[in-house]
Amino acid sequence: MISLTGLREQVDDDVDPPSVLVISDRHVGSAVVTAFSRDADTCLVTDHDGVAGQVPDDTRVVVGDGRKRAVLQDAGAETTDIALVSMQTDHGAFLVTQLLRTQFGVETVVVVLNDPQHRSAFESVATEVICSSQVLATELERAVETTLQMPETA
Repeated sequence: MISLTGLREQVDDDVDPPSVLVISDRHVGSAVVTAFSRDADTCLVTDHDGVAGQVPDDTRVVVGDGRKRAVLQDAGAETTDIALVSMQTDHGAFLVTQLLRTQFGVETVVVVLNDPQHRSAFESVATEVICSSQVLATELERAVETTLQMPETA
């Protein structure tokens, strides 16, 4: 999992707080923004009303299609330290990642991948690739193991 400590290690020591740009049309985007909003300057880019409505009141939200250069520019992509991309489609996430890297020069881009077969394509453009199905499988395995280890009470 990504921690704020891990994110801080990836940005310049002089940057405090780091700026984190989250581009997501999924609820994981609002969850990440909420987790980091206390310790980082966060901005959420989303075109999903439900995602936009689930962030702390003081969080900056840019409503629009994160695959569009103008929307990313409005969100401050050119000055962000770290970008996190989680889209419903890997195609959309790939496009956003390429825009962030080539048009805005974002050095640290973490992408949540849906299909593990796309990993090699993303590793060529993203700083870090997290496969959502592998993370989910690991958490489910942990939950099952924890449940099986619990003593029965009768």
